[in-house]
Amino acid sequence: MKRYEALLIFPPDSASGGSKDEEKRLEELIRRLGGRCLDRTDLGRRPLGYPLRKSREGRLLQCLFEMEPNQIVEFQKALELDATILKSTVLKSPVPKTTEKDQKKSKPFTEAPQEKQEALHGRKS
Repeated sequence: MKRYEALLIFPPDSASGGSKDEEKRLEELIRRLGGRCLDRTDLGRRPLGYPLRKSREGRLLQCLFEMEPNQIVEFQKALELDATILKSTVLKSPVPKTTEKDQKKSKPFTEAPQEKQEALHGRKS
């Protein structure tokens, strides 16, 4: 499974209870396609750069999820067909998976000893 990030724009006039319903429907869609939701963030009402269906504002929802790559096209089609979503974008997540092994392999940067620095710069003490 690969990680993806989805950004969805809903109409701003959605009731506060409607936002929870929309989040649940999104999670259900991800589960139905064999994925799992890792994190979701409601970014609230924001002004839009251009009108979407005559709306100048939208409520943004960001979702980080894992899904098989062959299911992403079907996921995007389902989002496009949903009448309550003004716009949606799905991207591969820029968040890399780091494990404890990877963190141990990378060594912190340390300065070279004084002799090596002098040799590099052609100076002697």
